[in-house]
Amino acid sequence: MGNTQSSNPSRRYTVRGVKTREKLVLALLEIVSTEGLQAASVRAVTRRAGCNEAILYQHFKNKDEMLREVFAEIMASMAQDKEGLVEEHPRLTDAVTRWVETTYSFYDQHPDAFAYVLLASPPVVKSPSPLYGRMTRLFAELLDRTEPPAGMTLAREPVVLSMFRGQLLGVPRAIHFGSLQGPAMQYVQHVSNAILQLILRADEPSSRPGSEQ
Repeated sequence: MGNTQSSNPSRRYTVRGVKTREKLVLALLEIVSTEGLQAASVRAVTRRAGCNEAILYQHFKNKDEMLREVFAEIMASMAQDKEGLVEEHPRLTDAVTRWVETTYSFYDQHPDAFAYVLLASPPVVKSPSPLYGRMTRLFAELLDRTEPPAGMTLAREPVVLSMFRGQLLGVPRAIHFGSLQGPAMQYVQHVSNAILQLILRADEPSSRPGSEQ
């Protein structure tokens, strides 16, 4: 996962302090992933991390700040590769496949972090926070920068993007809750094909170049 040091530039940690914060973050992720957000009390997190509650407040102002900081750090890490992909202007089929690959690779390597930001119930950060839906917005931007195959149109309606998110998260969710065998990477091509079927539709005859009016 990405950098676990505080996003607050006013804080300066020793090496020991950074390691302690990492333990707190990992404890938080494990609890939310396995027991749910409601189980992630300050006491539970510090016990799992092997420190007392006072230590947590040396790194975070309160529990809410801890939840939001960790969420933002994970989202930034997940978004980094996606933003690079958007800038590359790949072909549509390659773009979708690589989007699914980067998503599932992150899940396979960091399942607790992935679950924390995208699978937790109730969600750690509730909509309409700007932190929520960042991946969907990046995917919409990617679609804006690609051209569909001849005779096809890209569907960009909000309901389609919502269905895309469901398609993408279905495999990690099923693996996480035990109804599908991992790793997620083995399902990349299947899910990529399903997403392409979702976002591509045939042009209406009247919209094709050279068609009769």
